[in-house]
Amino acid sequence: MVRTDRVNITELKKGEEGVIAELNTNDKSILRKLMSMGILPGMNVKIIQTFPSYVFQVGYTQVAVDKEIASVILVTK
Repeated sequence: MVRTDRVNITELKKGEEGVIAELNTNDKSILRKLMSMGILPGMNVKIIQTFPSYVFQVGYTQVAVDKEIASVILVTK
């Protein structure tokens, strides 16, 4: 069954919020990087900016990542 309620974080616009549902990658270095920044499933996320890099707030932390890394983060609106 395909989950349609999940979207890529790159599809959210500035000011939109969601909950991280999944980190969709097999690349262990990307996974480690995201997890070390506190980007974990179940965390609330708010988009601060989408260009030139993706900046979002997770908890009390603001994180900036490029599109390649952001594209592995799936969220539920």
